[in-house]
Amino acid sequence: MAKRTVALYKDKYIGIETIYTVIDGKQINIPEKLRELRDKSHNDELFCPCGCGMNLILVAGDKNLREQHFRAKIGTGESECSVPTESETSIDSKIVLKCWLDDKLNSKDIESRVPIDEIGGTSRKIECTFFSKSNRLAIRYWRTRSNILEDNLDVLDNLSGMHVIYIVDGSNGNTNEQYPEALMKIQKKQGYCLLLDIEGLDYSKAKIRAIFYAKDIYGLWQEIEFLSNKLSAIEIKDNQLFMNDISIISILEKRKKEFSDRQHLEEERRLALKIKLEEQRRKILEQQEKVRLEKERQREESERKAREIEEYERFKAEELEKEKQRRDEDFKKNLESNFQQQDTQVRDAEDNRWIKCEICGKIAKESEFISYGGSGHMNLGKCKECSKNKYIAKVEIINENITQRDQYDTTICPKCGGKLRICNGKYGKFYGCSNYPKCNFTKPLKNKA
Repeated sequence: MAKRTVALYKDKYIGIETIYTVIDGKQINIPEKLRELRDKSHNDELFCPCGCGMNLILVAGDKNLREQHFRAKIGTGESECSVPTESETSIDSKIVLKCWLDDKLNSKDIESRVPIDEIGGTSRKIECTFFSKSNRLAIRYWRTRSNILEDNLDVLDNLSGMHVIYIVDGSNGNTNEQYPEALMKIQKKQGYCLLLDIEGLDYSKAKIRAIFYAKDIYGLWQEIEFLSNKLSAIEIKDNQLFMNDISIISILEKRKKEFSDRQHLEEERRLALKIKLEEQRRKILEQQEKVRLEKERQREESERKAREIEEYERFKAEELEKEKQRRDEDFKKNLESNFQQQDTQVRDAEDNRWIKCEICGKIAKESEFISYGGSGHMNLGKCKECSKNKYIAKVEIINENITQRDQYDTTICPKCGGKLRICNGKYGKFYGCSNYPKCNFTKPLKNKA
């Protein structure tokens, strides 16, 4: 069964935190408050705040503090009850804050769960966690970020002559480098955020952290803590917060300056590093450009040398071609006269051997001949075409050549170029070829007169 922490009395909310205070540094229940609430519960003056009409009874004691709550009185109420929910952390935090205010202000007029419309004459029904009439001081506590609304802050901020302290549960910190949307609303109003960390409802163990949010040089939001201490060490003077007689605002400004100085130094360091890296990058680019230019120069030099070699080779080839042409021209010009001698082979500029057919007179390269060479007719031979002629035609040509050859040489075989010798035959002496039986040329021996 849910424990009620709030009761309704004459249209006003009474929280269970109202029965706590601190005397001589010790957290206790207020006897007068306990008796007052018990009397109200016995007189059926405390009702369930949900509006069901059910009477509530105070359950409280001096020793068992965590059991303080309001319980439903059986047999009362005319409609179904829906108990208002409130987390244990929320009610414990309100108890701790009530003890803190009693400890630091020593005021008897601290009220809890006061609607704003009762303070400033506004029609809004927003709850103020604590309110001190004599000090014109309001405390606004939030358990979760989702309840931190801009219009709620504006209502509190617009209360004439009212000083407001905004406090948030400690688990609402840590931005994870993202924009702290909810807490920045408080920071814009208050200049900083107060985070409350508790251990149950024990006021002596409660801690307070003061933080502010700012962007670092990388554009990321950072949570900067500038105060962390026990809640009991934080004093309230002239509605301002102090620690060791130094205002939180002064501590905040000092921490902001330190953060700003560090950011400035970091920016200078990054700028110097950037300049250094840029210089290194420039040197690397310069070196790369030098390497590129050197490679380009080497490439151009290589291409120039290649062109020179190519030009030289082309010039050399042209000269060789000219020389060949000259030699070919000289060879062709003197071709007929070259065949008049038979002691040296007839070769052209490319060292190709040329032969003259002794049958048809054709002059061609040796590949066009069946046979060639021999003593006395080294550059003469028989071409492939003549080898294909009929025998009679060959004989006629041979006889004609023999007749022609007899005119200039009687000692050389006109058929194979071998030497003729005198031979004794059946019918007397005759000239015969020394290459017999390969050559069977014969010639009658003419008698000398």
